[in-house]
Amino acid sequence: MAQGVTPTIAVKQMSLITKLSGADQAYGMLIKSKIIYLFGNVTGVASTDGYLQAIDGTGLIQWSLALDAGQNEIATAATIDSAGNIWVLGSSVTPSAQTPTPTPTSTPTSTSMPTESPSPSITPTPTLSPAVSPVATPTALATSLAPTLNPDSVQVDPASAVRRDLTSVILWKVSRSGTLVGTYTVEMKRPVLVRSAISTPAGIAFTGILSTPTGIAGFYANSDLNGVIGKPLTIGKTETELNALVKMGNGSVAIFGASSESMAGTKLVGVKDGIISSIAPTGKMGRVIRSSNAKSARSWQSATSKFFLGGDALTSGKMEAVVTKFSSTFLPTWTTRYPATTPAMTADGVTSHFAFFSPTSAIPGIKGWKLGNSLTLAFDSKGVLTGAYGLAGLPISIGFSQDLGLVLLSRGNMGVSIFHALTR
Repeated sequence: MAQGVTPTIAVKQMSLITKLSGADQAYGMLIKSKIIYLFGNVTGVASTDGYLQAIDGTGLIQWSLALDAGQNEIATAATIDSAGNIWVLGSSVTPSAQTPTPTPTSTPTSTSMPTESPSPSITPTPTLSPAVSPVATPTALATSLAPTLNPDSVQVDPASAVRRDLTSVILWKVSRSGTLVGTYTVEMKRPVLVRSAISTPAGIAFTGILSTPTGIAGFYANSDLNGVIGKPLTIGKTETELNALVKMGNGSVAIFGASSESMAGTKLVGVKDGIISSIAPTGKMGRVIRSSNAKSARSWQSATSKFFLGGDALTSGKMEAVVTKFSSTFLPTWTTRYPATTPAMTADGVTSHFAFFSPTSAIPGIKGWKLGNSLTLAFDSKGVLTGAYGLAGLPISIGFSQDLGLVLLSRGNMGVSIFHALTR
């Protein structure tokens, strides 16, 4: 091949696994071997409840479980622990019988013991808007985030004057066979949205966004495997979001998001900076690394265990999907960006990194992409494009397993569907 010539990569279409019921508001998924764990919400006349389904690689539903703690709740994140239990997290109305206390406490409502023992899997993360206005109710919080947190454009919770604020974080622990093991809550006192969760040696770590009197803050907390939740750590006061987590080798947890506030001795560089930091096992926050785009609003939305980050950049009214490969010490090794209408969602393959987004124009070296379709790009370890996969739908979630390959959850004209491609 002549030096300087860029090889052309043809866009491949993916195989349909299944089309989903229109009544189910699919929010995200986990992939474990040949099983897809799909989670989301179902809105009724009086309330919204979460749900969890196990779907095999042929599209057959293995089991379904309603996640209903007896009040209004939504499911927005999930992970799998070291024993194979699926943890689904979200927001709920604080039970009337629970008396708020100055320090958040966990409330177990089931004490059954787990029986399954698979290993953890990939935890994708839905997207978040670059800026969120201050809100006073969970309905307003969910509505303000719905266009991007709910990529299938379905309202999580219709506005109703009689519905109470979703001011508690709720955790459902489910066995691999679909049995509800336990339900646990922690009162946050203000509207809250869980964005991401991961399994750690100590239990389950989770992060998200908390409404404040002046805007929004990020929060971080963890639970042991019995549902005992530690005191949440709040980060920021007016415009800070935490969107993704990665387990680190030293026992710390890396956190990723965005902020327009000064923090940990660092000052704002751009309109809004993408931020990276860590939380030690002691609960202490580490140094903050900020993006360096002076005229951009940046945000990290997703992260993989190999520190492949996805997000967006908004500069002069133009949005780009951005991906960056970082080292385990948070040093960037390569980055790329594309004009897009959605942030980039990321996942790792065996030897590849994947980015899922909706471009607004053709990408050099990519042949066969159609305007209006989403696109998944595959990169090698050095950031060289190695593959491309197209879908006529909007991104919701991305995952990977060696059995199913690349798995995508998307919404098109015919509703929500799951696709896959046997790529490594």
